[in-house]
Amino acid sequence: MKIRLQNIGIIGSGAWGTALACSLNKKENITIWSYEKETVKQINKYKINKTFLPNIKIPNNVTATNNLESLKLCKFIFICVPSQFIKEIILKFKKFYKKEMLFVNCSKGIEHNSQLLISDIIKKILRGSKIAVLSGPSFSIEVAKKKPTAVTIASKNQNDAKKLAMLINSKNFRCYYTNDIIGVQFGGIIKNILAIASGIVESQKLGASAKAALMTRGLAEMKRIGVAYGAKESTFYGLSGLGDLILTCNSELSRNFVTGLLIGRGKKINEIIKSKKTVSEGVINSKTIFKLSKKKRIEMPVCDSVYKILYKKNKIKETIEKILTRNIKKEN
Repeated sequence: MKIRLQNIGIIGSGAWGTALACSLNKKENITIWSYEKETVKQINKYKINKTFLPNIKIPNNVTATNNLESLKLCKFIFICVPSQFIKEIILKFKKFYKKEMLFVNCSKGIEHNSQLLISDIIKKILRGSKIAVLSGPSFSIEVAKKKPTAVTIASKNQNDAKKLAMLINSKNFRCYYTNDIIGVQFGGIIKNILAIASGIVESQKLGASAKAALMTRGLAEMKRIGVAYGAKESTFYGLSGLGDLILTCNSELSRNFVTGLLIGRGKKINEIIKSKKTVSEGVINSKTIFKLSKKKRIEMPVCDSVYKILYKKNKIKETIEKILTRNIKKEN
């Protein structure tokens, strides 16, 4: 007898995975997989995630597990772990995979070793799998508190995109859809690097005009590399591009913005990484995007500067001066 898949699974019990579990409070049961045993205990016993999203009550239809097998009856699986761990987890989940499942990548990153988008990593491991991407201007704490938020769901299959948009959409969590799965992913990747740059600009007290210029020229870089790798230009003016860029570059709720602030104040990147419970995706992504841009000879001065400050120990003041004294060129 064929088993009908209907439940929702979430891989990752960090702030974003937990916030999604709270916002997807539908009739279906939600199972959230966690690496941390203590988090599983907190969610199941007390309906809180004290480590990653304190002071938020988790709905009763959400249960936590340390066992990936517990997600084998889920039709919709949201992946909410840092991009560098996704390949390992999907390889472990492969034995429970069924072709009816629909995977939604919520991680805003790129796999460093292979330099592949997360959708391509999943496709490579789970042949024939249905994959979508969720992105947009959304802080986990605000989503969990049911503050008004709008996001984009992308899938090459328009019916899957619509189906997921209907599943996700609620009064306070509005969902648009698109078939540009490449553009939505590149928007999420590049905005994290630009948020680090924005944090550095803020730390140097360069002013609001400088930050506006950074974001505008950063958007041009996002568009340039995205289109070169197959994205639609229009995607970068939407929620997963410009929308997410505005949010992430202007708030201390952004991990990447705070990382930039700390670097600008003289902290070493290794110290910052060690002191944080959560991952700033822009740090490792800056290295990967630097390589990808060089492959296609794409000019990305802002993103290149972040990479060189993080990994080549370039001085911040000299780097800023170099950007400001570049040759005059036509705006594009």
